[in-house]
Amino acid sequence: MAENNHGLGIFPNTHIKPYDGMAITADVWAQAHEEHRQARRAHDLVLHGAGIVSGLQVMPNDPADQFVYISPGVAIDPVGNLIVLSERVAYDFGKASSGELYLLLGYGEREIGGVDEEARYSQDEYVISARSSLPKRPYVELARVTLSKAGAAIRPAADAVHPQIDELDLRFRNQVVTSAKTQARVALCNLGGKRDSAADGWAHLSAVVAQATHYRLIVDQDVPLSETISNYDLVYLACNGSFELSSEQQNLVKKCIADGKTVFFESFSEEADAACRTAMDALKLKPKSAGSSDTVLHSPNLFPAPPHGSRGQQVDFGGGVILSSAGYADAWAGAFSGTSATREQIRTAHEWGVNLVTYCLKD
Repeated sequence: MAENNHGLGIFPNTHIKPYDGMAITADVWAQAHEEHRQARRAHDLVLHGAGIVSGLQVMPNDPADQFVYISPGVAIDPVGNLIVLSERVAYDFGKASSGELYLLLGYGEREIGGVDEEARYSQDEYVISARSSLPKRPYVELARVTLSKAGAAIRPAADAVHPQIDELDLRFRNQVVTSAKTQARVALCNLGGKRDSAADGWAHLSAVVAQATHYRLIVDQDVPLSETISNYDLVYLACNGSFELSSEQQNLVKKCIADGKTVFFESFSEEADAACRTAMDALKLKPKSAGSSDTVLHSPNLFPAPPHGSRGQQVDFGGGVILSSAGYADAWAGAFSGTSATREQIRTAHEWGVNLVTYCLKD
């Protein structure tokens, strides 16, 4: 990997040396503070590089028109300026532009407050613009789009790898990779009997997820299906035998889904298969098999179809749940139908597990 030395040229190599009786003029004060700003910009560039640190997702309006929405987030421009959007921003491409346009984020500052001798301030700001060419000034690209005509409606790309005319092109976003991990709590609940191998599988998968993603899973075993599950980011239900969700448990599952969380049902026996189907009926949920364009099949690892677990490959998605009878948790622990698995089978199961976790946590 090439070293990132972009910030070395702006790192301050001289500093003001204070002494008793020194006159602190406005110029001296400004220079002293500029040294700190330059050091911070150099630090950000060397350690992180220029690009999008977090957030700043670009989403077309629904129904489609000339507006897009940019989510809150943070970016670093090519000279180390930290740019922060603290709230969602709407941007209007207008009805006068056509052809290829670049949606860019830039850094700005303006003087505010103060009259006569009163204190004045420089306020950091962001600048969002759509241009037909890339500027010479520092910028961070958020998206680009090629409009068929002035006023054309902007849509999300049906295929993110090959966006078409009038579709958002997000391929040129430079995402900064940070070493910080996002903690995600996982609740392992047992229904119809305890499943020790599922806990073993999640322990192995957690290590793989930490290597492959920015998540660090904190997995708690034997969590009761009670109000405590509201404290977790992902709820996994190991269904080992026959069971029936009480009305209270159904409401807890519905609340998790309403809160934007995913509830992962996985059955390990024919009795559990039937109980899970009954639970889906009670919850009025009808998850379906993944289509070829669904993100779970290609983010971050590419699969033509869900791979085999210890019991098969049947897994459905939708409505805030995953419904699996494939026995993936056993596969993550290296068990396939009670026999030792090959290295290729385990690797495939782990890569698929990373996709499932990413899907559940809405990455």
